[in-house]
Amino acid sequence: MYEPDSTGRCPHCRIGVRFLKAENVDWDGARYGGISTTSLASGDEDCVTTYSSLCPECHKPIIVFQRRKKGWSKPLEERVVYPLNVARIAPSEVPPSIREDFIEAAAVVPISEKASAALSRRCLQNLLTDQGYTKRDLSDQIDDALRDLPKRIGENIDIIRNIGNFAAHPMKHQTTGLIVDVEPEEADWNLDVLEELFEYYYVQPKRSEERRKKLDEKLKSIGKPPIRKP
Repeated sequence: MYEPDSTGRCPHCRIGVRFLKAENVDWDGARYGGISTTSLASGDEDCVTTYSSLCPECHKPIIVFQRRKKGWSKPLEERVVYPLNVARIAPSEVPPSIREDFIEAAAVVPISEKASAALSRRCLQNLLTDQGYTKRDLSDQIDDALRDLPKRIGENIDIIRNIGNFAAHPMKHQTTGLIVDVEPEEADWNLDVLEELFEYYYVQPKRSEERRKKLDEKLKSIGKPPIRKP
C-alpha cells in the first residue's frame, strides 16, 4: 500500500512520490521503524505486521498494520492507522451536500473501503443529477454523461462501473448507498474521478465566469460593450 520504495500519492499532502523508509516514528505512545512482525497469541497462526514509510515531500510518516497467516505473502487485512484521514478537500464551488458526502467518503477509507465506495457512489449520482442527468440508475446516468464529457474524463468515470463490479451487484445501479464488497483500489479511484468531475463541472466554469467578468469591467472602463455570450 505505502511500502518503502513503492510509489503512490501521499495520504497527507496528496503528492505523487516514492516513499522512503521511516525510522523511529513515534505514534500513539509507541515507536515504529521499518518493518516488524508480532504473533497475535501463543500458538495462533495469525500475526500482525507493521511498517512505516515517510513522504519525501511533506516529511510526514505513514504507518500501516497488516494481519496475515504465518508464511503467507498476501495479507488478510491491511489498514492505514496513521494518518486516519486522507487529505482530500472538495472545492468551495461544489454544492454543500455533494461536498459533505465526498469529504466523508475520503475520511472513512482507512476504516471501511466498502462504506467509502458507497458514499462516493451516492456522491457521484447526486453530482450527475445536479448536472441534469436524472435517470434513476447510476449506470444509465453515467451512459448519458459519457456523451457530453471529454474522452479522458469519460473513460475514467466509465471505469467506476468496471471496478465497481456492477454486473455482480446490480443493485448498485439503483441503491448507490448499498454496502457491498469492493474491488482493490475502488474506493480511491472513485474519489479520484470525483475530484476530476468537480474541476470540470464546478471549478473551471466558475473561473471562466470570473475571467469574463473582469474582462467586461475592463471593456466598460474604456467605453466598449461587454463580451457577447454564445
